Amino acid sequence: MSKQKSNPQIAAFTLPVSESKSTDTSKLLKKYLFHWPLFILCAVVALIAAFFYIQKTNPVYPILATLEFKSPVSSEGSVTNKNGVDQQLDPIKTPVIVENEIEVMQSKKLMYQVVNDLQLWVSYTHKKTGKSIELYKNSPIDYQFVKANGSIDAKGEKLLITIKNPGTFTLVDDVNGDKDYKFGTTIKSDFGTWLLQPTAYIDSYIGEQIAIKVQDPDLVSDSYQANVKVVLENKDAPFVNLSTSDQIPARGKDILNSLMALYQKDALIDKGKEAQSTLNFITMRLDSIKKGLNVAEGNIEQYKSNQGMTDIISQAQGFRDIKQANIKAQNDVTIQLKIVEGLEKWANSPQNTEKLPATSAYLQDPSLMGLYDKLAALQLQRQQLLATTPETNPLFDPINKQIAILQTAFREKIRTIKSALLSTQGQMKNFDSGIQTSLKKIPDQDRQYTSMKREQESKERIYTFLLEKKEQVALRYASSVSDSEVVDDAHAGKAKWPKPIVIYPLALILGLAAAAGIIYGRESLNEKIMHRKQIEDAVTVPVLGELSYQESSNPIVVTQGRGKFAIGEQFRVLRTNLFHLHGNNDSGRVTLFTSSISGEGKSFVSSNLAVTLAYAQRKTIILEMDLRKPKISGVFDLSPDHAGISDFLSEKITDINKLIQPSGITGLDVLGCGPILSNPSELLEKDTLDLLITKLKESYDDILIDSPPIHLVTDSLIIARVVDASLYMVRQGYTHKDELEFINEINDSNRLPKYSLVFNGIKKENFSYSYGYSYGYGNGYGNAYYNSYSEASKENFGDKVKSFFKRF
Repeated sequence: MSKQKSNPQIAAFTLPVSESKSTDTSKLLKKYLFHWPLFILCAVVALIAAFFYIQKTNPVYPILATLEFKSPVSSEGSVTNKNGVDQQLDPIKTPVIVENEIEVMQSKKLMYQVVNDLQLWVSYTHKKTGKSIELYKNSPIDYQFVKANGSIDAKGEKLLITIKNPGTFTLVDDVNGDKDYKFGTTIKSDFGTWLLQPTAYIDSYIGEQIAIKVQDPDLVSDSYQANVKVVLENKDAPFVNLSTSDQIPARGKDILNSLMALYQKDALIDKGKEAQSTLNFITMRLDSIKKGLNVAEGNIEQYKSNQGMTDIISQAQGFRDIKQANIKAQNDVTIQLKIVEGLEKWANSPQNTEKLPATSAYLQDPSLMGLYDKLAALQLQRQQLLATTPETNPLFDPINKQIAILQTAFREKIRTIKSALLSTQGQMKNFDSGIQTSLKKIPDQDRQYTSMKREQESKERIYTFLLEKKEQVALRYASSVSDSEVVDDAHAGKAKWPKPIVIYPLALILGLAAAAGIIYGRESLNEKIMHRKQIEDAVTVPVLGELSYQESSNPIVVTQGRGKFAIGEQFRVLRTNLFHLHGNNDSGRVTLFTSSISGEGKSFVSSNLAVTLAYAQRKTIILEMDLRKPKISGVFDLSPDHAGISDFLSEKITDINKLIQPSGITGLDVLGCGPILSNPSELLEKDTLDLLITKLKESYDDILIDSPPIHLVTDSLIIARVVDASLYMVRQGYTHKDELEFINEINDSNRLPKYSLVFNGIKKENFSYSYGYSYGYGNGYGNAYYNSYSEASKENFGDKVKSFFKRF
């Protein structure tokens, strides 16, 4: 988006073509279509290069092979067999982790062995019809190292020989001269001692040159290793695909077949080594565990003997049963004592007639029971008599005597029984204490026995397990086979490169992209302003108008009426825009013309705009106020020695009429610079400048001031105090992009009134850079618009050729 501010004074005269801007995509397309010859040239060059590339490039063929894993397969990080110990002690039965096997197949070790087995570190090339053909397995000679010194260059050592006959060859040496050798003769070189042997194809290459390239096997194996891909397409299926590519299908097939064969061979060898190592380990462990098992069993036997144990569990149960029986007996004795104590309390009571306690059911002594029953019967008889007879009746005397006698006997019996029960209770407590002591020893005995038994059983289980595993591993080792099987031997497909159907479109795209890149890079590296959009994107100052570049020997390109040049109409548009810029001010308008540096066209624009204003019947004067490097007098063929502005400012001449010169164009006068003084800035700061402009406003409609470049001197900023509007020149292909930042600084400081830009010097051939903003240059509406007002000059053949080459 443009950064240009909206200005109500300029909005009314925005250029017609600018109002109908196309989209950014359309502008970009026009920009690149202008250089269509460059695109065609780059596309043709790219297609020609693609043609020669296809002709000179040897085709590359894809080589494929498939390997199947027959044993249990496990993806990385999982194990098919849940018993980890089984997996470790049975390497033959261990599940194959495919990801690990893929890494093995892609290892440097296997590829290095393949390179040496197939002698891929040496190659033979024969030139035929201008094309180098590699002779794999068809070479007429066989290179053999007698002794290598390990100093092969990283790029390889090259030998060139000419086969003279089946027995001799010539070693081409540009340094020491060619020399003939017999096949089988040892030859010393910087990289080692070697010899050549003829093969069955020697007769077909008599008189031919063969190029031999010897490379470091390490580097060769690295190259082939990087080119071989091993992929597990489906983790649920045990199939692995091997692929590579090679210009020689036979060599690619040999590489994959040899790689698979070496992998299977090494896998069997590794499996055998692991199995034998496992058997040795199991045997060693069996011997060690057997000794430990004997020791553990002896310790158990000795412990049982010392403790008098047969079965600790049965003994513990017996002690527990005895303790329970003793506890029950103690409880019975305690109950008897409670009963006896109750009876003893009754017997010792003073009232002999008290009712007996009802405890006869719990008495175990028969004599005591007899006394109890008699007492109970007498007490019953006494209670029945009390129901009908007073207690003082003599009938109670014999009954009371009998009760007293029986109570005495009852008390004596109770003392005897209580003494016996207390003795029994003490014996039971002593017995219980012994049983309790025996029971307390049992947990410690059990702990020690369990520990020894656990150790013995653990060693026994390990011993049994290792015996079984030894037999399993031995049986599998005797009948072990490879875990993998070749499903598809290596086979070559159709050439995958070069493919014309891919290369030609790609070359065309690259050619067009190169042309676009050239244009973009050329524009990006160009530090000069080339189109209006660059200005609008960078500054906030509005662009008042655009002026095309015009080649002419006369600096005044504006003519009255229908002129020769279209630029005349552009100045008329600028005149109209200037009218709107000044607003309602119709007379005494003061306009300043300045620029960043010299050469941007401020004198050209100010003088031609002055002529345009004069043609519009406006009395105009142009002031040559570049007091250091004046140009206006020369534009109108006036004498530079005539008195001028410097004389008035220095107050040497006070009559302005003596300083003004007619330009030769009706209505246009010129006030020249006058003598060049050493202090122009100080002169411009004087009030005489204000006086000069005030007097000129009384006589002229427009006063145009041609001032020095603002980025070089401060004169223009000093003059700005007396002007109404300021026009700043920017020239296509001349003004540096860095000046745009300076233009913004001037605008931010508000030092120039009604600050606007004029885009000057736009060339027709640079239409592609204008993005459609300008008038009268390029094809389309611009020419049609201005051809109706001016006589367009006809281009000759040379101009057309020059214009065409500018499109590159």
